Amino acid sequence: MLGRHRADVRPVAAGELGEALLAPLGGRILAKLADIVIVFLPVYVVLAVVVPDSFLTVLAVTQVALVVYDTALTAGTGATPGKRLMRIKVVRMRTGRPPGFVPALIRAVLGVPFYLMPAVTALFDERANRGGHDRLAATVVVAA
Repeated sequence: MLGRHRADVRPVAAGELGEALLAPLGGRILAKLADIVIVFLPVYVVLAVVVPDSFLTVLAVTQVALVVYDTALTAGTGATPGKRLMRIKVVRMRTGRPPGFVPALIRAVLGVPFYLMPAVTALFDERANRGGHDRLAATVVVAA
């Protein structure tokens, strides 16, 4: 896993999991970038044919697609393909289980429009590297 021996990879309480290793911030960022590419490329290719010369349409549809993609995949398993690639997952702080629909939706809605904001806010949580979207959804990103 990226950064396994770094200072930002430390144990955190995660409900029934007991203690789990926090996912490194670099791994979280790379996972998000991978997911953006996975969603953006097909959306762009389709919309470039259907609605040429409409960057705002591509941007809006991509945002919605990212929310749906992230919510659907994170709710049940805690991981998107990007997170799986980086060997990380999202779990509920209290239970250590995948977040479920509402917390996954909260994370996706707050995390997608401001790509860097979750990473920046995670820098201020020295204990668990949780971004604002994680705090509001009562989740934490851990090593899978």
